[in-house]
Amino acid sequence: MPAWRQGVAVGEWRQVPGTALASAPMRVVTGGNTGPQSKVIAWNGFSVDTRDSSIYSAATGGHHDYAGNEVNRIRLSDNAPAWTEPRAATPMSQATDSATHYADGRPTSRHTFYGAAFNEQRGRVMLLGGSRWGNGWPFANVDGFNIATNDWDPARTYPDSMGDFAGVVASAVVAQNSTGDIYAFGNYGVMRWSNATNRWTQLLSGTSAYGQYAASALDSKRNRILLAGGEANDRHVYDIATNSVQTITFTGPNASAMTGDTGNGMIYDPLLDAYLLRKQGSGGTIYRINAQTFSVDTLPTSAGANIPAAVNGVWTRFLYVPKLKGVIYFPSYEGNAWFVRTN
Repeated sequence: MPAWRQGVAVGEWRQVPGTALASAPMRVVTGGNTGPQSKVIAWNGFSVDTRDSSIYSAATGGHHDYAGNEVNRIRLSDNAPAWTEPRAATPMSQATDSATHYADGRPTSRHTFYGAAFNEQRGRVMLLGGSRWGNGWPFANVDGFNIATNDWDPARTYPDSMGDFAGVVASAVVAQNSTGDIYAFGNYGVMRWSNATNRWTQLLSGTSAYGQYAASALDSKRNRILLAGGEANDRHVYDIATNSVQTITFTGPNASAMTGDTGNGMIYDPLLDAYLLRKQGSGGTIYRINAQTFSVDTLPTSAGANIPAAVNGVWTRFLYVPKLKGVIYFPSYEGNAWFVRTN
């Protein structure tokens, strides 16, 4: 284990020194109403490469908050992790307003919501839609950042996402590490981008699962995806093998906590065989959802009282890091990341 991780007890929250995204180098400074803090606070998420425990922030900003499409990376397996900038932002002079890509061909900055995922088969950070720099309209583009070349794939390398996903913002998105496929849930539909064929397929329409603003995660043991909360208080499971959506009932002492919120973060911990859900409020509370029974309680934790509230949601800044046997959480731009050991 890296030096910062040593001595952490199961259930203990710990700040990781020097990991505030505000400390990342910036070779190009771009514009926006709220500036680079919007890489975190403007409805944005990160992604994780579980092979080396690297976290990526890619083209996060959007609307008129921040135009920067830089890519930042931090490798948590290092003894003293620090943010780097593998790809600088497109200069502001080329940051085309309200477009899918800037004048240099690189993708626009956006609110990513849940649409940031890592594809380990391709070695790509994948971005799906979001709210683009400029007018903030939702858009359908899919873009990939190649971590081997430290640059974006050419525009239109990947087909646009489908209408049920592209027409709204903040739909649930789940990547399947074993295949590289990405599942998206929006407007009561289920869609899949196939890593093997680079094509989108509409798997289901008119389901009972709305998907917008709902937290989601993949149970890799049963190959099913849980959707919880969001605009329509989703409480649904999508079964990959049977291509079916089922409404489930949350039970247990904290079942009521699964409704009434948007923008929560959720992961699946295979060693606990449980989903872990994080809301945007301050403190160390994590809700634990039994992956078989959907009974909800709280994960026993300590030392999390000083974790700040997340502005405008958690999204995918609450990430499972299997080699560290725990979860990393980035609640703010100016403050350090927080780690909780789960096993």
